[in-house]
Amino acid sequence: MSRISKHLSLACEAGATYRLLNQGVSKLELQIQSDLLGAAFGNNPTSVLDAGATSRILRTVHAWKDKLGAVNASTALHLLAQSSQSTDALPRLHQESAELVLSTVGGNAQPRDLAVASWAAAKLRLERAGCADTALQALNIAALACAARMDGQDMANIAWAFATMQLQAEELLTVLAEEASTKLQQFEPKHMVVLTWALAKAKVRSEDFCWAAASETQRSKASKWMPQDISNFLWANAVLRCEAPVPMEILAARAADLHWKQFRPQELSISMWAAYTLGVHGRGPTTRAVKRMLQHAAREIRTSGAQDFEPRHIINAAWSLARWQRHCRLMGWPQELKPYVCRPALRVLLGAAARDLKKFAARELSRLMWAGASQSCLKLRELGPPLLQYVRTSHAAEFDADDLVSLVNSLAWMLERLVWEAPGRRTKSMLPQLCPRMPGTPMSDTARHLQGRRPAAPSP
Repeated sequence: MSRISKHLSLACEAGATYRLLNQGVSKLELQIQSDLLGAAFGNNPTSVLDAGATSRILRTVHAWKDKLGAVNASTALHLLAQSSQSTDALPRLHQESAELVLSTVGGNAQPRDLAVASWAAAKLRLERAGCADTALQALNIAALACAARMDGQDMANIAWAFATMQLQAEELLTVLAEEASTKLQQFEPKHMVVLTWALAKAKVRSEDFCWAAASETQRSKASKWMPQDISNFLWANAVLRCEAPVPMEILAARAADLHWKQFRPQELSISMWAAYTLGVHGRGPTTRAVKRMLQHAAREIRTSGAQDFEPRHIINAAWSLARWQRHCRLMGWPQELKPYVCRPALRVLLGAAARDLKKFAARELSRLMWAGASQSCLKLRELGPPLLQYVRTSHAAEFDADDLVSLVNSLAWMLERLVWEAPGRRTKSMLPQLCPRMPGTPMSDTARHLQGRRPAAPSP
């Protein structure tokens, strides 16, 4: 798209036509580009396409069908991908888009044209249309042929597109990773991260690329990385499990510099899950960096709350905190999170979940209850009523044997704690109550007397 915008900006200047002709761009190509952009945006000064833009773009495509060329065909695809479209017209749109992909491939396409066409194909979900199979296969072959001439943006867009469409493109992604391994220093950080994400999404391991990416991250200190880059890179490495050590210390330092409050719920929860997953297989500096990341993320949840967290965000965050604590205890690692940070964060997550438990699947709810109970954060007074309502409905049939056993064990742990732990040893949460407290039942003198004469705890 940079070629198009460059040409159009030149065309607005006096005498630009002569200079464009010297660059090999014909007046006809400029006219087609101008017509396509005019059909998409008209006199609208904004970059938002209205509902009628799709039909106008397609009419313009039909008017110039035999003279589009690769640049204009990819431009049309890009505009169609941005325009709104009703579901009823999707079959026709898919057919027209598939023909535009073939026009791009067969029109002396440059790497940027193929990258734009790939991005648009993924946005238009062409993989769902049977009529587009031939076009997507041709796009794959064309991308393979010019992989050596691609820059970081082209590689990132093509890799993202084919990974998103979940096509059989292992050879293409492998070639892109090999080509990128030798020139990552020329990439923008987001392009390297997107390529790493695409490899993980497609389950394509490239040890050379992972080593090169880790080395480049060490060299640059991730100084230009944003929260989305950190979360995507961590997730990709947690999925790929390559031999190259992930520079966790650098990523933890960059996240601290950015401040965790800049992370959206999805980015925060993914970073926590990936850090835990990488940490359980790490040693030394890696585990210390994981502790730092999880503790800072937990502090952010404790301070800012989890009002905007979706169920999957709550599950990922709570599961990561609880599993990391348990793993450190089992392994004897001195990297447990501080209780005054971890437990309040778990209570916040559980409180956010208690507002609407029906949004959680049975397995998610079982894991959430385990996470809270394993750290003695499961408050039955707040979670009991909504949990009872959840089980009374048809959701109870969704629990398999393992999930049901885990849920019952979690409740048993908390009941055992309530029975055998002296009231004076129970921690008092300073967090505001998200759910109204149920009125307590007055204790009789006899019950109060028996409470003070607790029997000894059962022997193991």
